[in-house]
Amino acid sequence: MTPRYNGHQLATAARRPADDDLRRPAQAHELAGLMRPALPQLVDRIVREVRRAVPVYARPDEGRYNHVTREGVDCAVRQFVDLIEDPSTTRDKLHETCRRLGALEARAGRTLDDLHAAYRVGSRVAWQGIMRLGQRHHLSSMAMGRLGEMLFGYADELAKMSFQGHREAQVELEGAREGLRRRLLQLVLDRPAVPAEVIADAARAVGWPLPDTVLAVAVEPHTPVSRAAVASWGPDVLSNLELPHPHLLLPAPVERERLQHIAAELGVRIVVGPPTPLDKAASSLRWARAAERLVAAEVLPGTRITWCAEHLTTLWLLSDEDLVDQLARHELGPLAGFPEATRLRLAETLLSWLGHGGKVPKIAAELVVHPQTVRYRLRQLEQVFGDRLHDPKTRFTMEMVLRAMALRRTSPS
Repeated sequence: MTPRYNGHQLATAARRPADDDLRRPAQAHELAGLMRPALPQLVDRIVREVRRAVPVYARPDEGRYNHVTREGVDCAVRQFVDLIEDPSTTRDKLHETCRRLGALEARAGRTLDDLHAAYRVGSRVAWQGIMRLGQRHHLSSMAMGRLGEMLFGYADELAKMSFQGHREAQVELEGAREGLRRRLLQLVLDRPAVPAEVIADAARAVGWPLPDTVLAVAVEPHTPVSRAAVASWGPDVLSNLELPHPHLLLPAPVERERLQHIAAELGVRIVVGPPTPLDKAASSLRWARAAERLVAAEVLPGTRITWCAEHLTTLWLLSDEDLVDQLARHELGPLAGFPEATRLRLAETLLSWLGHGGKVPKIAAELVVHPQTVRYRLRQLEQVFGDRLHDPKTRFTMEMVLRAMALRRTSPS
């Protein structure tokens, strides 16, 4: 039979000091016994009021969630009474239920605002039930104060457990989503090319609208960047920053200010590849990597952001150094008979002559030598190259080779 306070017990409880209220096992056991018969009705009232006050939990498509909500309310109110009777009662099941509720909110793409509102509603309805119980059984003001303190501290505990579940689910979801986005990036950059329909399916899975034109960004190896920083770049940025050679992919065109923001977040140098069609994205990254190597060799300026579009000729001329060496041996072979210092001076003069259309004063000004020195060198060049200097195709090839060699000489290595 459920215990009940008789008149003598209630009178004694009213006179009992505050330190004894709900702290003696006998009194706690009796109070828990008074509360348990009312729990089914209390659960119904809480669930009904939550659905009324927090509309998201009353939607027809939230059936599974509604089931978990009722289960959570039932677990919470029964656990509360168990804790009144025995404060050492394990909370494991309750904590797991609250974490599940928080995780469900995260997986539904919601914040914890609705769940916290539900907890507030549940606490209010539960307190109303306790008040009715106290009036009906003439519980002392000390007992009621202690129950109120326990109830609202208990509600805070539930909210903390739900926050933990929400955070854990968010981390899990973000990890899965980021993995899918990295996979999409790899598919776009793969060679041989992946079928367009495969890329389209992967893009739909992560909500990435397929752009017509993209550009790749080569990133200098760096310390890890927070997820919050990466998220601030926008959902249209695909990235893999965990590789030995990190890189990004963005729709083109891109505002310079946006890439400056990204570079600042990364804290290292980046190289922006030229815009290409989506199916040529790997070429954009290849040129960005090539420019990155030229920056490291100090052929290109070591600025925070290097734009390949501003150095296309340099990239082209230095895209295959072995081929440049072959062309140099073929086109500039006649210079091989001179000492190295003379060979360099003659090559420098030949390049200036080709660039200025043979105008001696301009050549002299560029090389900072006397015009007579220029004429002397040109006679040497005429002697070794002869009519080849007047063949347009040969002159074009010579100029390209000489410019490539001049660029290579700017590197301290």
